[in-house]
Amino acid sequence: MRRGTLNKTSIILIFFVALSTILSFGFDQMVIRTEDKIRNLNIEYQNINNNLSKHETISETLDSISMGGGLNFTPIILRRNLLIKSYILNEIDRYDFFNRKSNKINAQDLGRMMMKEILEVTDMTIEIRSQYEQLYIINEKIFEKVGKDEYHSLSDLFEADMNPFKKDKDKFFNKNVLVYTKLLGFNYHWIDKSYSDLQEYREKAIKEFRLRDWYDVYKYKMLLFKKIENDMKIMDELSELFILKSDELYKKSNEKLSELKSSHIKKNFYILTSIFFQIVSLLFLLLLFRSFIIKFN
Repeated sequence: MRRGTLNKTSIILIFFVALSTILSFGFDQMVIRTEDKIRNLNIEYQNINNNLSKHETISETLDSISMGGGLNFTPIILRRNLLIKSYILNEIDRYDFFNRKSNKINAQDLGRMMMKEILEVTDMTIEIRSQYEQLYIINEKIFEKVGKDEYHSLSDLFEADMNPFKKDKDKFFNKNVLVYTKLLGFNYHWIDKSYSDLQEYREKAIKEFRLRDWYDVYKYKMLLFKKIENDMKIMDELSELFILKSDELYKKSNEKLSELKSSHIKKNFYILTSIFFQIVSLLFLLLLFRSFIIKFN
């Protein structure tokens, strides 16, 4: 069988068939690469959104802790001076000869109420710090990244201090402030004692404490108020830091979303372009076969 020879038209058509096929293959490869990029961008986008969600949740939780503390704090702060003033008035009236016995009983009742009030304030302080500690333990790495530049140590930011006002001894009549901290029932003071021992100590205080002692308890309570206010302020500051970080993550999320949209547009463009060159390749291939048929005829 004789071999035919290729003319100039056939060579040109073969060249365009090959070129179109190569371009189609090239755009197919670009589609594959773009799909890989989209897959990675999706992972990054999801990670950013997960991180954003965590930061927003932490910020909202910190706000909730602060607001919850504020709601419990407000009623007590409004009546903060009521009991000590009542006790002072009761002490003044004790010099009334006819009411001495009833005033003594009334003084113990007021003492019990002041005892109850300071225990409520202490429980409030412990609750605020306990909620923070639980939140910190669960999200330790995030806290350290966000607050490491603002706070020396976030792990013991609200570390329990069994003698928190040792530097404020001058504000008390009794310089041995532990007499009052023992009323609060911390395990530090009662580790080798029973709950009945604590109750006995409190009852003894109610019976034996005088005006100066209860005024010290009042002072101690007011210092606790300041600590609670400071705790809530720190919560608000931390929340603001997480909000700022959330804003940064939100911007990054939008940037990744824009990249994803752009990559999807490019992918669709590459697919259409590949299909176009496949069609062109087939067209030139048909023209080549046509030229062969015409030549043989």
